[in-house]
Amino acid sequence: MKFKLDENNPWILKDVIENVGQHEVDSVFHENITGINDKELNKRCFEENRVLITLNSDFINPLDEFYGIIIMRSIKQGKNAVKELFERFLKSYSLSESIGKIIIIEPDQIRVRF
Repeated sequence: MKFKLDENNPWILKDVIENVGQHEVDSVFHENITGINDKELNKRCFEENRVLITLNSDFINPLDEFYGIIIMRSIKQGKNAVKELFERFLKSYSLSESIGKIIIIEPDQIRVRF
């Protein structure tokens, strides 16, 4: 599977994702497209068959088609807090379950929307 980290995610998530399977991870930062608007980012992810991983709650209700979106709602924004939140998610869910869904990961719950 392919994933794209939004600019607000720590690069350390790349290692976490790649350690659980044969996944390809790139990022808005490493593609030099920081500041891209949400609609264009979503469109790119859809065209590239990439699940977007973001801290941006604006993606909760996308207006256009999407490939898959994982939204992390961490109380703390530090890289370790975000990494721990994502690792807790991986204990209960497979990344393949994110295709065609919006998954909202919060400290006390995980919500899945179709």
